[in-house]
Amino acid sequence: MKNLVLIGFMGCGKSTLAVELSKICGRFVLDSDKIIEQSSGISVKEFFARFGEETFRKKEGEFVSWVESSVRGAIIATGGGMPIYHDLKPMGKVVFLSISFEAICARLSQQDYDSRPLFANLSQAKELFLARQESYKAQADIILDATSQDLAAQVLGQIH
Repeated sequence: MKNLVLIGFMGCGKSTLAVELSKICGRFVLDSDKIIEQSSGISVKEFFARFGEETFRKKEGEFVSWVESSVRGAIIATGGGMPIYHDLKPMGKVVFLSISFEAICARLSQQDYDSRPLFANLSQAKELFLARQESYKAQADIILDATSQDLAAQVLGQIH
């Protein structure tokens, strides 16, 4: 069974949808950022601060290689930048959760803002959001509106 790979900008709902899909179809979830945090013993925010983005992207690349070679039947929630720096299609069926920047901002709590360094400056975050959209679309096998109702059912309808 192919993996299901969820992509999109930070805060679009990848991790939440992955858990929901797991409950419905019994697949296990892998969250790339959480796995990197567990393997390094620090948060993604702290990882960026200590080691920089280049080292973080190398860690992501190791995750991608591991999934490609060893993981089947998973639902994978990726970090927002992973599809920009890595080819994800060999990992499985790629689903882009498309959503407006304003809708993402409305969803985020203060804790979310505090834990996501790229949201420290909203105008820079929006520029990054806009710059990444074409890369997300290019990687996607399926593009879904992340604000629509019953997104899990839509995903399942597209993959069966």
